Amino acid sequence: MKTRILLLAAVLALALWAFVESPTPGPGLAAYMPSGPLLVLEARDFGGLLKDWNASHEKPAWLASSNYAVFSRSRLFIRLGDAQTEFAAAAGLPPDMDLLASVAGTESAVALYDIGSLQFLYITKLPSAQAIETALWRTRSSYETRNAAGLDYFIKTDAASHRVAAFAAAKDYLLLATREDLMAGALTLLAGKPVETVASQRWYAETVKRAGAPGDLRLVMNLPALAESPHFRSYWIQRNVSALRQFDAGIADLHRTESQIREDRAFLRFDRPAAGPPDAAACAGALRLVPDDAGFSQVWMKPAPEAALALLYKKILAPGPAAAPPSLTAPPTAASGPAGSESDLETRIDQPPLEESTGDVMPPALRSMLGAPLDAMVEIASSREAPGGVLVGTDTAVVLVGSSNWDAAAVRKALASVPEFGPLGRIAVEARDRVLIVADSAALARKIAARLDAPAAGQPFTYAATFHHAAERGRFLAMTRLIDYSDAQTEEHEPNFFSENIASLSGVLSGVESSSMTALDLGATVSETVTYRLTK
Repeated sequence: MKTRILLLAAVLALALWAFVESPTPGPGLAAYMPSGPLLVLEARDFGGLLKDWNASHEKPAWLASSNYAVFSRSRLFIRLGDAQTEFAAAAGLPPDMDLLASVAGTESAVALYDIGSLQFLYITKLPSAQAIETALWRTRSSYETRNAAGLDYFIKTDAASHRVAAFAAAKDYLLLATREDLMAGALTLLAGKPVETVASQRWYAETVKRAGAPGDLRLVMNLPALAESPHFRSYWIQRNVSALRQFDAGIADLHRTESQIREDRAFLRFDRPAAGPPDAAACAGALRLVPDDAGFSQVWMKPAPEAALALLYKKILAPGPAAAPPSLTAPPTAASGPAGSESDLETRIDQPPLEESTGDVMPPALRSMLGAPLDAMVEIASSREAPGGVLVGTDTAVVLVGSSNWDAAAVRKALASVPEFGPLGRIAVEARDRVLIVADSAALARKIAARLDAPAAGQPFTYAATFHHAAERGRFLAMTRLIDYSDAQTEEHEPNFFSENIASLSGVLSGVESSSMTALDLGATVSETVTYRLTK
């Protein structure tokens, strides 16, 4: 099972519009791409990746899933479909999976120059004898023939949409473009004549220089240019454009084996001095506290005391539904009737939303104790089936590794004012030297404490997280069915978000046993490694 989650993530989104679906390998082809793209996606063997995807279990499962059904009705999907229709009119043939398979060579690259109008240049290593057998080549008589640096290319413009389709086959490369200047520039570079290339731009050159060996897929991003694009800000699923503004460039390499998929990322700050890594022994010491059977965990090194207070409050002392984050987008227009109501006029948009407060639940004495520097903070959670086999609960613990020993008696005294604490309460406390464990399950607290003598090994990191998908998936489905349940639900309905939409995606990715991530912030660079371990 070689094709899994990140191949799915990469090809899924790109499969919606065939030509933008082309990943590519090493930086070699960037030398033939004119400067100015927002990102460059490279594949070592695009044709091989495409064959793996088409033969995978995940592809038909995802296309039949509720997750895909919801996505296929999204504004993004519709916009991509419109662009695909326009390109088909310009090219004279549909940019579908059959065409994509015919133009997928080995080493390949696609550079995206404009998100809104989907302007791109695609180059793939494809023998000329194979290129002239494609359906695209057979339509060349309906195109206008032009020349750049002694190399012919074919171009056509759709009168209605003004969409441009251009292609060329030269020197065992097949090129596709949606702008004539991109095609002419690429052919000029192929002919050995000077044109400024993306490979010479700082954001690309410096990022590739600092990265490791290219993976099966490599994505290089001009982050300031991407952040300026309104389409990126609107459709970027993470909604963290403000966090990305601190970086000048980013790179991600995807490596596949039979047992795992690993993504190595690096984000560069050109104006920030380098910093030293955290102590490896301290990192390993914090990581060893996570039980092997924990469903989810995350570890922060050197957290701010405020962050520790907030985590304790939200996860242990006063757990409950979190407040929804403030919307950063304009309200959608109504499908019918007036776009808005009188109540909308009462919504303040000229001031930030109120910050969540820890209120009176956090004992002042505990606040005082947590004002000292911390070496690490750990969150651990696992789902469990409640007695009776119907409900599902979650056991959670917060572990704080201090710079000095904790006073267990003082911690318990500080928590005495919290109603949930005590013999009949649900909060359990364990304090051993510099390690403080606060949990809503005594069994989980004891399990963590038992790991204090476990061997520690590992590399430096500033953040680490692990999620055991296979172990948690069944209980997640049981929990979300109850959350989403409604008497009024009809047979034909919009898929419930958790129990159908997200659950169906979990089913598609059932071959992913677990995922883990480590991040290391060294000032000038932030490196991340995400590993998806696959079931046998």
